[in-house]
Amino acid sequence: MLITTYCHKSIIFGGKMTNIRRLGIVVLISILIVSFTALPSCFAASKKKTVGFSSVGRFSLAFIAGEEYLKRYSEANGWNYISAIAENDAAKQSQDIDDLVARNVDVVIAMAVDSKAIISSIRSVHAAGIPIVGYMRPQDPNASVKFDAFAGQDTVAQAYDAAMAVSKMMAADGVKAKDVKVLHVVGDPKDENALKRKQGFENASKELGWTIVSEIVCDAWSLDKALTGATNALEADNSINVALLASDYLWPGVKTALQNQDMLKKRGEKGHVYIASQDLFPVGVDDIKAGYMDASTVLDMNGMAVTAIEMVKRLFNGEKFSETTTPKQFNWMSGTTITKENIDTEKNLWGVEFHPDK
Repeated sequence: MLITTYCHKSIIFGGKMTNIRRLGIVVLISILIVSFTALPSCFAASKKKTVGFSSVGRFSLAFIAGEEYLKRYSEANGWNYISAIAENDAAKQSQDIDDLVARNVDVVIAMAVDSKAIISSIRSVHAAGIPIVGYMRPQDPNASVKFDAFAGQDTVAQAYDAAMAVSKMMAADGVKAKDVKVLHVVGDPKDENALKRKQGFENASKELGWTIVSEIVCDAWSLDKALTGATNALEADNSINVALLASDYLWPGVKTALQNQDMLKKRGEKGHVYIASQDLFPVGVDDIKAGYMDASTVLDMNGMAVTAIEMVKRLFNGEKFSETTTPKQFNWMSGTTITKENIDTEKNLWGVEFHPDK
């Protein structure tokens, strides 16, 4: 009514703009502004979430596959996705994560270069009020601060299962446990998964009565150290008939050492060295089919990514995790052990999906 009265007065004065009419327009505009700002929040554009992934590097095809899965599932949820590549350098990873925080990501997903060094980054991300999710590589289990959520694999069981699969083959081939001499190829000791696989292989060897005659440690997952160490071990003891590998990633170095000693034989051929490995890289796929490698337990890059993204979604919804929630704060998947018998029938193998020949 007030506005109508002011408009009426402007007509009386020949349509000229009066102070009263100006006041009426100001009041009208003010009412409109208040009305629009009071609209329900559902009419306001919501901020698109951003996932920031800190990767160890792209020197391993497994890491490339993991990065692709995380990107794929982040974008499927309508989130932005950015990544930073640490090139296997813990100091660079720390800076990368600081940069992701500075770019205002809503969550950090981290594949740790170093299980101890990542602790300071967890602290800095938490200090910024941002959650951090671990992927594939766990932090030091004795750390006082932890990932808000973690998606990984039981790598003790991974190695144990591969050794047990090979033991059944050897028993079927008439090889007695007392005659088994093992070359143990250990991965990077800064990687918690490498340490757990070492434990898994040692548990199996003790249970089976195998003798580990040589152990080599491949710092930074060095192929050169795998080649040099395996060469020295085979030259020192050519009765070695089993090699336990921390990952197929190291297999090319060990394979070359076997070739150089004329010890690379297929199963069924005289002098075959039984190979139990991990992860099922494309090279593992090829050599299991060819008969040179006997077993490799899958590192489930896809399954871990699915779990990590599901936990991110729940964190965005305000959920918190502990060891009593479902899912738990730390989730450990199991992997299928692949042999020549099941390699053509098993589904969702990342080493097949990302095979260079595809």
